Amino acid sequence: MIRLFLILCFLFARNGTTHTTATNSIDKELKSKCNKLRSPDFSNNVNKKSSHQHNNPGNLRCNRTGDFIIYKTLEEGYAALLYDLDLKISGRSAYTDSTTTILDFISIYAPAFENDVNAFLSLFCTETGLLSSDLLGIQNIEVVARGIIKVENVNLYHKLYPSKQTKCAN
Repeated sequence: MIRLFLILCFLFARNGTTHTTATNSIDKELKSKCNKLRSPDFSNNVNKKSSHQHNNPGNLRCNRTGDFIIYKTLEEGYAALLYDLDLKISGRSAYTDSTTTILDFISIYAPAFENDVNAFLSLFCTETGLLSSDLLGIQNIEVVARGIIKVENVNLYHKLYPSKQTKCAN
């Protein structure tokens, strides 16, 4: 519930509505972190009307309804993914702490009741170079975001990270 509140505060702040001092500090902190990160290329021609993605590169869900969140822009969805990952990596999420491994994180992010956790973990680790036993709390947020996007939507991944494409040998 707190996570949803913080995401809503962030989205309200982004849309220019009036917000509290607490929200201002959250927004400033997020802007500061986002400015230090190298964003993927959002200028590529990405199909923003995709019912599968909804400008939501991390396939984030609403805690209340379980539905995929729909963002106005891909940039907004990417910022929400970074915010969600920042909470989890820093241990400020109710779901993670300093002992959370990459395997634990993937099991939380992509639960077994709707995902093949082993396949998700394998592709994520191949993309990021991380091991399932690595601690989440010491990882680079950009690397984790890139791995999530690669697993969640490979077509979007190739549009956002065109320099990361590799040719497969048949």
